[in-house]
Amino acid sequence: MIVSQSIEKELIRKAKEGNNKAFEKLITRYDRRIMDMLLNILKNEADAADAYQNTFIKVYRSLDNFKGDSSFYTWVYRIALNTAYTHYSKRQKVEGVFMPELNEDILADDSAEDDIFAEKDPREVVRNELELLSVQQKNVVYMKSYEGKKFREIAEILSLNEGTVKKYYHRAVQKIKKRLTSTNTI
Repeated sequence: MIVSQSIEKELIRKAKEGNNKAFEKLITRYDRRIMDMLLNILKNEADAADAYQNTFIKVYRSLDNFKGDSSFYTWVYRIALNTAYTHYSKRQKVEGVFMPELNEDILADDSAEDDIFAEKDPREVVRNELELLSVQQKNVVYMKSYEGKKFREIAEILSLNEGTVKKYYHRAVQKIKKRLTSTNTI
């Protein structure tokens, strides 16, 4: 469903006035993309569903704070991203789960079996390598590669400088390439 910006502005105005149908129309425009992003970060449908629900409760409660400085989608995405980070951090503390960084020790480990990726689907190999990135790098790569966003849009969503976003993306790609080439030469 494609909604023009003027229609979206009208829906936002009505939603701010308490029109629940207008709010529902706004949400249905973005709900699948938000859920996909939450699943990408949280890797668990139940956690993503919780974060999704919390996101749209926050959006509803803070709708009056939306000033229109950015697009509505960017604003909602930022709320969803912050909700995911909070949920992820709480889960880490409770479960002791951590996201390992790709570092020189991992890259220098030559104890791996011969060509461990020989039997695997290349897309799965890349997905596994993405899991080794920092959360920020992973989000930048996800938005750029899977959502097709421009660096400028990613910077706006993450409240970062565009150069920083490019740096995250470049370093993530370099880490993956380095890891894959070092593993394939074993």
